[in-house]
Amino acid sequence: MGGEDVKVPIELSFMEAVQGCSKTITFQTDLPCTACGGSGVPPGTKPETCRRCKGSGVSISQTGPFTLQTTCPACKGTGKIVSSFCKSCKGNRVLRGPKTVKVDIMPGVDTDETLKVYGSGGADPEGNRPGDLYVVLKVREDPVFRREGSDIHVDAVLSITQAILGGTIQVPTLTGDVVVKVRAGTQPGQKVVLKKKGIKGRNSFSFGDQFVHFNVSIPT
Repeated sequence: MGGEDVKVPIELSFMEAVQGCSKTITFQTDLPCTACGGSGVPPGTKPETCRRCKGSGVSISQTGPFTLQTTCPACKGTGKIVSSFCKSCKGNRVLRGPKTVKVDIMPGVDTDETLKVYGSGGADPEGNRPGDLYVVLKVREDPVFRREGSDIHVDAVLSITQAILGGTIQVPTLTGDVVVKVRAGTQPGQKVVLKKKGIKGRNSFSFGDQFVHFNVSIPT
C-alpha cells in the first residue's frame, strides 16, 4: 500500500512542448498532519496496550472445534490504544491540503502524453511510500507551426512574381528565421524540406525536418 496517486492536467504552449520547460503545479491531496507530525495523537501522548487483545492485535474466538483468529476491532490490529487523538486530523494522521511540486518537462513532448513523477502524490496515513503524481499534458496549437511527430510544417505565401521568377523569402523555424530559395515556376502546393529543422527526438540526437508549403497570392 501507499499514498494516493494524483492526476493533474497542465497546459503547455507549442514552444514549451518543443523546447522543454519547468512548471510549478499545485493540487489538493493528503498531507502529513503538521500538528501531530503524522502520528495521529497529540505530541507527548504514549499509546497504551490494548486491553481487549492484550497487545497481540488479534481477537481469538472458539466455535465448536474451530478457533477463529481475526483482527482486533478495538485497536485495528495495532495492539495499541490511544486515549486521545490529534484535534487537527482526528487521528487520521493526514489532512487534505494544497501540495506544490516543480515538474521538469523534457523537450519534444506532445499533447495527451502523461508524465509520471514518482513519490510526489499524496501522503500515506500509515507512513508508507507516498503516491505518484501523473501530469497529463495538453499542448496549445501554434498560429505558425504545425506538428507531425518530430516534423514541423509551415506555410509561406509567394507573390505571383516570386512564383514565376523565383527568388528568396524568409521562413520562420523553431530557432529563428532562415532564408529559403524559391525556384522559378513554383506552383501552389509545392514544398521544400529544411533538413533537421524539426523537433529533436527524445532519447535521440537526431532532429525531424521542417516542410515549407508554398501558396501563391493572386491579386483580385
